Amino acid sequence: MYPYPFDYVRPKTLEEALFLAQDDGMKFLAGGQSLLPLLNLHLAEIKGVIDLRHIAPSLKFFESEQEHIGLGSCLTHEEVLHSEFLAQRCPLFSQAAAFIGHPRIRRRGTLGGSIAHADPLAEWMLVMTLLDPQVILTSLKAVRPLSFHDYLLGPMMTALSPGELITAIELSLPKETTYGFAEMSRRQGDYALAAAGVSVQWDQNRILQANIAVSGVSDVPLVFPAIARNMSWEYPSRDLLEEIKQAIEASVDPPSDALADPSYLRHLAGILVERALCQAFDADLNAQR
Repeated sequence: MYPYPFDYVRPKTLEEALFLAQDDGMKFLAGGQSLLPLLNLHLAEIKGVIDLRHIAPSLKFFESEQEHIGLGSCLTHEEVLHSEFLAQRCPLFSQAAAFIGHPRIRRRGTLGGSIAHADPLAEWMLVMTLLDPQVILTSLKAVRPLSFHDYLLGPMMTALSPGELITAIELSLPKETTYGFAEMSRRQGDYALAAAGVSVQWDQNRILQANIAVSGVSDVPLVFPAIARNMSWEYPSRDLLEEIKQAIEASVDPPSDALADPSYLRHLAGILVERALCQAFDADLNAQR
């Protein structure tokens, strides 16, 4: 199936792209892994696309200043997956990127494009929910930083205004923090039935602070601050894993799904959180060796 006719422009500068975006019905095109399927299936009708191909190199960057990092929005999933910088600073990104689609999709799809599309089952939605970075929204008139929790309004609904482009993601990463990510799908490369991400900040071998996020059990990824707070000052143990697993299962209320019933998703959420925590605990043990 072919899309409805639309205009196509390929600006050479960011300023030119933002100027063209002021026209109603114009959409930015980066990797095209989200927008083009919608157009081909006639699920979206637009006036035209603004191809970012010439601009993308300037929006592919990794920046670091003490505990703060910045990521350019046109980094591909593949570039994130194989980044040595992120492997050292926040391996959660490479852990999640490994589950995204297939190699061809990862080579073309971009971090910013996925966040702009805001599919609740996308891996980056879970990562952003867990880390709550600043999403940098740039228009011809202003640069607007917005926390991810304020940016995401609902499934495939964001605070991104017409004419704005996501140009970067900025976040603070506390020291002595380990991460874990686990996902389950029917086939490799499919959208996840459910996924879980965790971060654990350590005070030597005790848990100082933890965060937990789960997708696939609600219309957007969920966080569990009360459960995470109960982990503070605990030592990692099998009993603690079982306690958290049971608490997650009791806290989620998945909707009916054509691929999995609520009871299965509830159990799966607990199992995936347990697996993600095992990764974070193991990473801390390895760091101490």
